[in-house]
Amino acid sequence: MTQMDVLPGVFARRDPANPAPVLFEIPRSGSDYPPDFRSIASLTDLQRSVSTHVEAAYADVVDAGATWLYAFFPNAYIDANRHELDIDPDSLDGAWPQPLQPSPKSKAGIGLIPSICAGSKPIYDAKLTVEAVRSRLDRYYWPYHNEVSRLLRTFRETRGVAVHLSCHSMTSLITSGPDAGQHRSDFDLGDRNGTTCGAEMTDLVAETLSSFGYKVTRNRHFVGAESVRKHGDPSRGIHSLQIEMNRSLYMDDATRARNGRFPKVQAHLAALAERVVAFACTRTNVPN
Repeated sequence: MTQMDVLPGVFARRDPANPAPVLFEIPRSGSDYPPDFRSIASLTDLQRSVSTHVEAAYADVVDAGATWLYAFFPNAYIDANRHELDIDPDSLDGAWPQPLQPSPKSKAGIGLIPSICAGSKPIYDAKLTVEAVRSRLDRYYWPYHNEVSRLLRTFRETRGVAVHLSCHSMTSLITSGPDAGQHRSDFDLGDRNGTTCGAEMTDLVAETLSSFGYKVTRNRHFVGAESVRKHGDPSRGIHSLQIEMNRSLYMDDATRARNGRFPKVQAHLAALAERVVAFACTRTNVPN
């Protein structure tokens, strides 16, 4: 029997009866907009940024013995897959109390606090207050990441290893750059070029997905962002891998509805979880 724990507005966690040291976390699929969110964008445009249905696609991983963690809040409000200082200072109405670290993503409007959605639609018609952004960090971002850290630390301390799969979805076509308009692979695995996950685990995930007939690439479309950068530490036995799944496999990108292949994809992801759990348990210092 599985158990569920909920921090309202922040996350839901489902625990297996006999948990393996494996976490599947879904940080960018939430659509519970907090009451203080005010936007000039339509809900349809806001939802274009959401990795829709990913939490449902991975719902059966708990049956394999893995823990499932899902962020309720939308990444249009605050993006859990960005660094906490990846903020464009020009988007604030005052000075941040420490030096910011704006990346090209925040300058493009898709940093910690996105300013655009659906490619180019503005989310706000005014700058945000420093207090509002700090509130989002304190009430949503940090409680979520602290839970990821707690789970991985517990796995590492009690089992000697922790495996962390950060689960996302990507549009079927590349949207910008010299390859714009070309089709993406079915799955793209991001380990920040081998720095956040051991090669054995990345190989296992790639080989398992390939065995189901999917085209799998590594660090091609997305090398892995903050969720794996913040938590992955292979030298200490914590392996973090970002999994980007092509939305065309399981949904209609225009209507956002699941397609007829969704059950098959869901079954394949459950089988992936079984193999990851089996592999992780062979690396623990405690019998499963």
